[in-house]
Order: sequence, then C-alpha cells, then structure tokens
Amino acid sequence: MKILKYVLLLLLVLIVAGAIFVATRPNDYDVVRSKVIKAPIDVVFNNINDYKNWEAWGPWMEEDSTIVVKYNEQTSGVGANYTWTSKDGPGKMKTVSLTQNKSLEQVMQFGDYEPTDVYWTFEEVPEGTKVSWGMKSDKTAFMFKLFAALSGGMDKMLGDMEEKGLANIEREVLAELKKNPPKQFRLGDISQHEASAKQFIGFYQKTTTDASMEDMTKLFTEFMPQAGMYAVNNKLEGYTPGSLYIKWDEETKEAEFYIGLLFDDDTILPDGEGMTKTILPAGQILKISKFGPYGVGDMDAHMKIATYMNEKKLMPEGIVWELYPNDPTTVKPEEIQTDIFYLVKAAE
Repeated sequence: MKILKYVLLLLLVLIVAGAIFVATRPNDYDVVRSKVIKAPIDVVFNNINDYKNWEAWGPWMEEDSTIVVKYNEQTSGVGANYTWTSKDGPGKMKTVSLTQNKSLEQVMQFGDYEPTDVYWTFEEVPEGTKVSWGMKSDKTAFMFKLFAALSGGMDKMLGDMEEKGLANIEREVLAELKKNPPKQFRLGDISQHEASAKQFIGFYQKTTTDASMEDMTKLFTEFMPQAGMYAVNNKLEGYTPGSLYIKWDEETKEAEFYIGLLFDDDTILPDGEGMTKTILPAGQILKISKFGPYGVGDMDAHMKIATYMNEKKLMPEGIVWELYPNDPTTVKPEEIQTDIFYLVKAAE
C-alpha cells in the first residue's frame, strides 16, 4: 500500500508540476511559415481568399474526419466567413481585411475561447509567388498551451500545420493551372483616329507566314539593334522601334516586312546601309494594344480588329505596322507592349 501511495503522490506531483509548467508558458505567440509557389500571385491569392477552397488543402481535414463545414453566402473578400463543427467542438472564421494580391487578415475562434489572428502575405518573386501563413495571439487559453506543450511547443504544433497546408496549397494551385492555364496576354480596346503621314526606315525581310517564333526572334534580335545603332550614330530622336508589314498572304505563305524605326515627325532621315525608307500615308488608323510576350496573342489581336472592321464596315488599305513602346528587358513579361496599327478606309 505504501508503494501505491508513493506512486499516486508522484503522479500528483507530476500533474501539478506539469500544470504549473503549462500555466507559466507565454500567453502570446506568433508562428509563421512561408513557401514559394511557381504560380502567378493572383492565382495563389484568389485560391486562399475563397474559403470554399480550404477543404481541399486544409491539413485539419485529413486529421479529423468529423469536421462538418457550413458556408455562408459570401465565401471570399472582406466579410466572408464560415463555421464548422467537429468532435472537438465548434469553430468559426472570418476575413476582416485584405489588400488584393498583397495580404489577408482573418479571425479564427474555437468555441468560446479567445480568437486567434490569422494572416497571410503575398510577394511576387522571380520563381513565382512567396506566400506566408501566420497565426498569432496574446491571450492563449490554458487548454491550447497544454496541447502545444504535448506537441513540442506552439511553434512546432502550428508551424508543422502551416507547412503542410502550404504544401497542399501548392498542390492544388499547380493542378488548377495545369487544368486551366491562365492567358499570357491581354488586349486593350480598339481606337480609331485620323493620323498624319509618318516615316519608317528599316531592314527588309522576306520569310513565310509559317515561320516559327524562334526564327522570327532571330531576325528581330539581329536587325533591331542595328536599327537602334543607326539612330544613335545619326543622333536621331523621336522614334519608336517597330515593324512594317507590306505582305502577309496565308494562301501563298509569303511574308514581307521591315524591321526598323517609326518617326513621328518630318525629320530628314539619312541613308542607312541596307535600310529602306517608307512613307506611311495619312488616313484613318485603327489601333489595338497587346500586353504580353512577343508572339503570344498576336492572332487574337488581329482577329479582334477584323471583327471591328466588319462591324464598322471598314476594310484595310494594305499597310499594317507594329510598334514596341517599352523595353522588354525592363518590364515583366505580361507588361511587354505591342501596338498594332491598320490603315483603313470605308468598305465599298
């Protein structure tokens, strides 16, 4: 009996000591984990912003099969919220603020315990999107401190969950991108205006309409710098790099164009070795801007202009040119701008 009493006393001492240890743990914590996902920032943000996506990647769903989620009408944006029940009791989550593609702030509460602040940050990096998921509180309940102590500490308990959740988010986002790849370009509105005559000087090219993007890139890589040096050597200003198409025949597969510079004024252009001067006549001009990598979305831009001409009863006068107003080495791929121009007249 004495041994039993000693064992019980020892257990009591351990329990009291454990309770004292837990009670003396800090009441505040701030645990955050980060991961870089190879996906556009808006895709990652939009996935996390909508609570309906959380069931697919939330690590708690794998650990507790008794969780039953109930969604309200709004599941994304400020004011979005949802509730759940499980064997461990009820809970709720609400989004209280956000900055699009930058941050999310939410409040999570288990039963009647003090709420926990949940926060997300998003940052564009060369590899894709760096997303950080954090949880913090300055009023941690004894029960949560006990769970944390048994799990190796708050940082490990929450940190492990965040790391698993971020890995699951990556899985879901990449699967969605594979299923529905985002467009790599966007088109502006078509404008129509009267334009004055302009001068173009460039290097003549003859190829086929089936030329690969690689072949076209080689031509522009070779001749566009030469056009730029022509302007520098002759101290010329007021020009925009571009290309002037004089023939594009899908039936014969013939394509003829110039790679060079468009001048907006009547500057007297000196002769350039191997370069041809062309006057773009005054007249009605259609313009559309495409934003995205060179060669991506071009056909969509031309089809949009073709639809516009059909609706407005216009027809092309045979001259089409492109201008490249920004430097592709100084902007993001989705911001590379190509302005496409058509000289048009009323259909007969």
